[in-house]
Formats: sequence, C-alpha cells, structure tokens
Amino acid sequence: MNFAFAGTPDFAAWVLADLVALGRRPAIVISQPDRPRGRGRKAASPAAVIEADRLGLESFQAEDVNDAAVLARLHAIGAATLVVVAFGQILRPPLLESFLCLNVHASLLPAYRGAAPIERALAAGEPCTGVSIMRMAEGLDDGPWALQSSVSVGPRDDTGSLGRVIAVMGAMGLDQVLTGLADGTVGWTAQQGMATYAAKLGIADCRLDPGKGAASVHDQVRSLSPGIGAWSASGGLEFKVWRTWPYGQPGLQPLPSEGAGVSGRPGEVLVSGSRLFVGCGQGAIEVLLVQPAGKSKMAASDFIRGYGARLGGWLDSPDKRVPGRRASGEPQPPQ
Repeated sequence: MNFAFAGTPDFAAWVLADLVALGRRPAIVISQPDRPRGRGRKAASPAAVIEADRLGLESFQAEDVNDAAVLARLHAIGAATLVVVAFGQILRPPLLESFLCLNVHASLLPAYRGAAPIERALAAGEPCTGVSIMRMAEGLDDGPWALQSSVSVGPRDDTGSLGRVIAVMGAMGLDQVLTGLADGTVGWTAQQGMATYAAKLGIADCRLDPGKGAASVHDQVRSLSPGIGAWSASGGLEFKVWRTWPYGQPGLQPLPSEGAGVSGRPGEVLVSGSRLFVGCGQGAIEVLLVQPAGKSKMAASDFIRGYGARLGGWLDSPDKRVPGRRASGEPQPPQ
C-alpha cells in the first residue's frame, strides 16, 4: 500500500524507523518546520526529518499540513493513506476526506487523548498504558480504532524508555492494520467509556512539586525525563532533576535512616554523605541524577561535591524570582 507518513518528535522518528525495519517504506515523510531548540535556541530539524534522511526517504516540512499544496503533493505521489504519528497539527477537511488518515496514538483510547499521552500517563502513575491505531476524524483523537495493544508500566520507566516500547508496538500494530486494509479484514471499534485528556505540557508541569506524596513527585520526574527535566532551585542554585527514587509511603520502601529527617517536610533538602534527599508531602525522594543550570547531567554524589555548599535548606519557591523572569535553568515551553 502506498502511504505517506506525518510526524515530528522522537516518538514519530522511532515509529518511522521501526516501520521501515518491518518493510514498510512510506512514499514521503511530512514534518513540521525547523524550530529553536536547546540551550542556544538554534533552529533544528525535527527528529522525524533527521530519521527520514538517515533512511533515505524523501521528506518535506509543512507549516500547515492542510494547505492545498500539501494535498496536491500527496495526490501526485499516489498516496492512498496518510499515517500520522505525533505530528503536532490538527488535520481538517478536505485532507481527512481525501485520504484514509490513520493515527498511531500512544494510549489506550479514549484514555489520554491529546498531545502528551505518555507524559501524562506517567505523571498520573498509571500501571498500564498502550497504543491505539485509529482512524482520524475531526474531533480530538475520537475516531474508531482498529487495533489496541497494552503494556505494563514499571516504576523505573520514563518517557524515553516507555515511549520506545510503545513506538515498537505502534509500528507492529500499524503493519497489521495496513495488511488488514489490503485484504479487507480490518474492523473498526468505536471508543467506549469516559475520555481523559493529555494536554500539552506547560512550564507549570515542569516545576518540581514537593508538596505531593513521594510517589507522585517521582512520577512527575520520570514523566519529564529524558527530554525536559523537572526544574527546581535551592539557595539560588538552579537545576533540573532527572532521576529519583521514592520512599516512605504505603507500598514504597521505608525511607533510609540517612533521609529520615525530611520525611513529610515538603521541599526540605538534606545532604547525607554522598546522598541527596528532598522531603515531600508524604515521605521523601532521593535525587539520583541532577543537572545544574548550564552544566551536564551528573550523579547526585558529583553534584554534592561540586555544588553541595551552595544548596539551601529548602527548595526555593518560584515566587522568590523576579516577576516575569524565567530562571536560566527553567525549561522553555515544550515545542
């Protein structure tokens, strides 16, 4: 089947690579324009474009995928189907009416419709999520699905590791659906149950919130790793937290004696030898991987050696910053 592929971030690039590994090469790859990224905010190509180049696939970037020129190009290559994976734009008629538009969505719909299904599922502490291969309609991720696959989520999973697994599942599921479309065996199932929404991440989602229980704080951190990071500061020292472990709540390991002093004291910082603990609303987290503003990621023990003397006794409140000023270590709004 002659199909086109539309996707933008790492997740789309992973699905694209896995599809090609399964023998499914799209006729063309569509992605969004280059955007400013990284510390220097320099324009960079989307991950899907970089992967398409690596795979020797033709690609182009569209400011609006619904533009008539895009439709004309898809018709010119004879595409019957448009596969959409985390593209980042809303498809509208006549695009939806001109092609069979399939979406590889990283959730078990109708759960976590929207832009950030993996991140929101992790932040919510979901024990299970998955992927849906659905037919796109005008509503937000509300079309019928042809295939769903589920996966268990462990406490050490983050957006990167879980996303990579779901991408493989998505490519395999899409391969099955494309085969079924060719031989006429695909059936469509309307979404059932209450829908939940996975809104695009904002700055507030990226600030470490120690007021929650330790498990929820840990879930927040892993939902933002490895691409964004949970931003915080102490004693004026700004940093991102990339990896943690939670203690001291029902169902969790007991808090080690070294960190017992901050249990249930949200935002209190404790350095104990080479270990770094932060109190939470219930229990505490141990910080394992951290990144000072403008520096590389490092183990907590290295962070303590280099920066421990600069830490205050508590995490700084965002209210202490000058109004309207973004701290240098604070993330840019996710693209």
